[in-house]
Amino acid sequence: MIPFVEWIGLLAGAFTAFSSIPQTVRIIKLRKADSVSLTTYVMLNTSCILWLSYGIIQGSISIVFWNVISILLTGTVIALKLLDMRKN
Repeated sequence: MIPFVEWIGLLAGAFTAFSSIPQTVRIIKLRKADSVSLTTYVMLNTSCILWLSYGIIQGSISIVFWNVISILLTGTVIALKLLDMRKN
């Protein structure tokens, strides 16, 4: 059985990871990312990489799992922003 504290970590991670989805959808829908801060998403992605490292060291499945998802989603926003910057 999963400990209660791990459930809190799983829920917190889900909210953090999925917080990038609305921005990703908006960029795709509008086909522009000029209002997105590249610096913010690079910093967020870097923090997720550091949290992933911490989670691996600590052996915390919730930290590892959700930070992998977060890295993929924030990386998507970064890629879309860079593609948009290249277009202009």
